[in-house]
Amino acid sequence: MNTTEVEIIISEEFVGKRLDIAICAANPSISRSKLQHLFKTNSVFQNNVPISSYSKKVTEPCEITIMNLDSNVEEYEIIPENIPIDIIFEDEHIIVLNKKSGIVCHPSIGHKSGTLVNALRYHFQNSLSDIVDKTRPGIIHRLDKDTSGLLIVAKTNEAHLAFSEMFASAKGNLITRKYLCFVFGVPSPKNNTIENFITRHPKFRQEYTTSETNGKKSITIYKTLKSVYFTSTKAISMLECELLTGRTHQIRVHMKHIGHHVIGDSVYGKKSKVEHTYPEYIQNFSRQALHSHELSFVHPFTKESLTFSAKLPDELEKICELF
Repeated sequence: MNTTEVEIIISEEFVGKRLDIAICAANPSISRSKLQHLFKTNSVFQNNVPISSYSKKVTEPCEITIMNLDSNVEEYEIIPENIPIDIIFEDEHIIVLNKKSGIVCHPSIGHKSGTLVNALRYHFQNSLSDIVDKTRPGIIHRLDKDTSGLLIVAKTNEAHLAFSEMFASAKGNLITRKYLCFVFGVPSPKNNTIENFITRHPKFRQEYTTSETNGKKSITIYKTLKSVYFTSTKAISMLECELLTGRTHQIRVHMKHIGHHVIGDSVYGKKSKVEHTYPEYIQNFSRQALHSHELSFVHPFTKESLTFSAKLPDELEKICELF
């Protein structure tokens, strides 16, 4: 097995059993001795929180993430880099920033430098959380490389835990995430809720797909804000998507699921040819047209209700000019 991060679903049949036994049963390729080492090195997580005890009993069905599974995982030295970042808000607990498209959140194979983490290390030195992974200081949640917009960074471990729980639970409207995205076609109905499961693609392991029974529960509420037709059948639409869950590639996967993939998405739209009936700017658009534009939450320490917004970057504003 050659992977650094694995997600495991612990089903109801393992309730009452030890967690290490349940994990090994769900993924027999992981040995008990290897798994115990991963627990000791804080590499096993539930809701982004490390689990230290492998003898912990399973109390309910859950999702477990195991990192650093490959014993040959390369260690990434985080070199501070003077990369500009757009800070929207900062206090002693958190940073809210507007991430540019094209920047990866943290170092990985193929992206050892030039990441958001390299920039954060330069601007904040050691004033970032490190409870989850030393190579991902401050990172609570992620945006894809080519997705722009609002992102929360934790400055303390207490803030990291608090916001991780908020993202995981999505209860009581404690945190609201809204994205603007541009898709091909006009969804029908124009406003709807997509609710299903998202799981890894069985053939293309770097991709995700929807399922009615397997994977992680995923909910996206979308509203069609604008549409424009270039012919009687060819159109694009601007949507606002609200995430009630935060799965990897969730909006991109859900848009493909309803037959309206995100403009510029080279992964989930790769089989769809952009016809010449669309404007040249759309034909040649080189990033997924997805932007995290609004973020609202109740601050877990100050108890203030906060709302932040990030305007569309220039390349997405240019799409708006087509409407």
